[in-house]
Amino acid sequence: MILDTTVLHDLMYGKEDAIASVSALEADDIPIKLSSMTVFELYYGVGYTDKSDIERQKVEHVLRSIPIVPPDERIMRRAGTLDGKLECDGLKTGQSDLIIGTTGVVLDEPVLTRNVSDFERIPELRVETY
Repeated sequence: MILDTTVLHDLMYGKEDAIASVSALEADDIPIKLSSMTVFELYYGVGYTDKSDIERQKVEHVLRSIPIVPPDERIMRRAGTLDGKLECDGLKTGQSDLIIGTTGVVLDEPVLTRNVSDFERIPELRVETY
């Protein structure tokens, strides 16, 4: 299961529905992973806030035990092609979400997110929410 940035954000701020969802995955021994694009988005938040030390500590705590999947050539080729197609079809989505979602497609794993609308545009991606 690939966790979207919204899930990590909700975990960092103690949202019970996110905690329950991730706890259920762990109880069922379902491996969880992150796209490195999620790491980028979380650290964007660190740079954006005036409380960067506190935010960085939250980010580092939540990232400590979750494997991170780098955007290899397969992911980036597929994401780039899909980005062009979606834009031509008038279905443009954010590139960060596109890379996170394409990571799920390439690894044949669903993405858990609170932001379903952007991820539903990605063909072949299984999307789960809480």
